[in-house]
Amino acid sequence: MTLKSDVHDDVKSACRDYISSIKQGEDEIPTDTVFKLTGSGVRFRETTEINRPSLALRRNPGEHYSGEFESIAEHIADELPFEMVPEVDIDGEGNQFVVNEELSGKIEDSLRGFAGLVLDYASSFDFDDAAFEAAYDRQFEPDYADREKYEILVPLRGGRAGSDITLGTGLQFDSQFDGPYNFSNIEITDVSDAEWNGIATFDAPFDAPTNTQLPEPTQDYSYSNVLRVTIKRRRKNVREYILNNRGGDPSKLDAESVSVLTVDNLSSKIHDHLMRELVDTLERTLHHYKPRCDPGFGTGYILSPSWLAYRGIAVDIVDEVNVEREAGHGEIVLDDGQKGFSAFWDRYSSYFTGQDSHYDKPLVRFEEMFHKRRDEDAILDCLIALEGTLLRGTQGSSYTFRIGLRGSFLLDGSNRLSWNREKIRDFLSGLYAVRGEIVHQDRSLADAIDEVNNSELDNYSASALAEEARVVFAKILLRYIDHDIDHGLSINEVNQDLDQAALDASYSPGP
Repeated sequence: MTLKSDVHDDVKSACRDYISSIKQGEDEIPTDTVFKLTGSGVRFRETTEINRPSLALRRNPGEHYSGEFESIAEHIADELPFEMVPEVDIDGEGNQFVVNEELSGKIEDSLRGFAGLVLDYASSFDFDDAAFEAAYDRQFEPDYADREKYEILVPLRGGRAGSDITLGTGLQFDSQFDGPYNFSNIEITDVSDAEWNGIATFDAPFDAPTNTQLPEPTQDYSYSNVLRVTIKRRRKNVREYILNNRGGDPSKLDAESVSVLTVDNLSSKIHDHLMRELVDTLERTLHHYKPRCDPGFGTGYILSPSWLAYRGIAVDIVDEVNVEREAGHGEIVLDDGQKGFSAFWDRYSSYFTGQDSHYDKPLVRFEEMFHKRRDEDAILDCLIALEGTLLRGTQGSSYTFRIGLRGSFLLDGSNRLSWNREKIRDFLSGLYAVRGEIVHQDRSLADAIDEVNNSELDNYSASALAEEARVVFAKILLRYIDHDIDHGLSINEVNQDLDQAALDASYSPGP
């Protein structure tokens, strides 16, 4: 039996008695303000007043309390394997006094706070069995410092899906974080009305008007889909968390906020590392899925299963996740199914996690192409990436000739491009010739296109060629990865087979 289940009945009985005392002493239920978003695109923020009985306990702290939780707090303190360390504080007049001396006192205070939470679940000064059970199940955790799992929403900009898309969770990242933690769910979904209301309430400034008759214009919430992530966390013991972060005697606890309630803000390392790496991976995967488009991501929101959600008002948002990526151009329309984005994710996303591999440098150059302000720089990034793939292992021969030859054999008949072998060869050879004009003659991309006199490049503007080069290189890189997945071939091994194919006038990967 866990401590949580052991004290359930006693906590419930004490809550009932304490709430009865509150009801006898309070006449008016306090209210709180919730903000709701209405409209679409540029949305409007409306205010709504809701019952929040726990505010009465803040208004009159201790007035209705008669020690209902004292014995329970002592029992919990005895069961937890640490004690408080007295800490000396000094008041404004220079007098010294001891604070946080007794662990049971801290726990007793938090039990009173839990009773207030039960009131908020019920929305009145009446004890409600269902409200108590919901609060106890979701919020009462005397053994642990954090939740077992929680959900994060990250706005997706420049991308939309006709239906929810579920993505595989079997990814490994480079982050060194205090774990283990893992993703139990990754989806691209819509935002519910309750989530919109939670976002509006969380984003509302402290001085936002609460008594306006007309809706207040607010920031642009025009995104229609979000990345929805559930992270399963290691159940971290309170004592273990404090010791790992503060050090000290394993049998004692520093003056710290001790509570029987779950805590939602202990995982900044997850926010700073794990979520960033997931968003990076999704961004890279989307770039390869639709290389003409450049989606973005907004500030993420950490959700909590609170009384607001229980009462159907809003989803409570407890913190932000700073994973922003500025959107570029174009819109990705994601579809699902056998050849949809979820299948693409399952096949390729593990190559885009930032793990060390022989694809790292080409991948970095490919991503740089989306962020360069000058088309000339984007083209040079592409050519450097091509040198790290199609020209790897080349010795003593024309790079311009070899890049076109290998590329044409690699992509021909692969269904990656609808071009024939000759068109692919001429395009890639022309690109490498353009590189020489930019690097050695300091020409603009537009002038370099004219100078090389390549029939496959003549119809491109500078910006259009930079985009097309990005598309072609994405297909080349995916083709190499296909050979790695299907045949276990490295880039060097594929290139050796490509050279042999040129001699044999045919190509089939592997032995």
